[in-house]
Amino acid sequence: MAIVTGGINGPFKGKVGSIIGYQLNGQNVIKGLPKKSAKNKRGSVAQKACRSKFIKIQQFLKPILPFIQIGFNMEARSRQLSAHNAAKSYSLLNAFTVDGELDYSKVLVTYGDLPSPLDVNVDKDDVGLHFTWTDNSTLRTDQSNDQVMLLAYDLEKGDTHFMFSGARRKAGHETLEISKGSKGKELHLWIAFISDDRQLISMSTYAGSVAW
Repeated sequence: MAIVTGGINGPFKGKVGSIIGYQLNGQNVIKGLPKKSAKNKRGSVAQKACRSKFIKIQQFLKPILPFIQIGFNMEARSRQLSAHNAAKSYSLLNAFTVDGELDYSKVLVTYGDLPSPLDVNVDKDDVGLHFTWTDNSTLRTDQSNDQVMLLAYDLEKGDTHFMFSGARRKAGHETLEISKGSKGKELHLWIAFISDDRQLISMSTYAGSVAW
């Protein structure tokens, strides 16, 4: 939008279509916006790599957005971002290999200051996935009552299994039920802890993948 400063036929400041009006050394000047070249439309190698990463992390985050909205809530609030953007920003900076592939072991689905899960192990049976961990709530006694959050993610199909409020940290174990429809799929697993009031959360831990 431009502002007309001297009546309908006078000079203007701002953008009108592909024209920009402004003052230069006391003179009213207008100029056309530069046209994008075919090269810029195609993008450089670096631009293409950046776009590829952006697309990959967008596709990764979309099916697990409900989990991300809880997991990155506190970090997002501190940075005045959406949880989605905070998670995307972290992964773009930290979770890609030099070849531009997403390294799931470096992806965080929660972000915070509570102690992360320790000595995580996962077994499976016909019911689901059985997570175990060591109670490491030594810094504050009330951390033993933090609740576990679990995520199993079929990356190929985009199918997910969530647990937002599971067993207490001090319990040391929890089961995530998996539907029969996920049989034969590879599931990638994450685990984290969150406080009862949802004001504190740990960094998530990648627990590897299992063939379900």
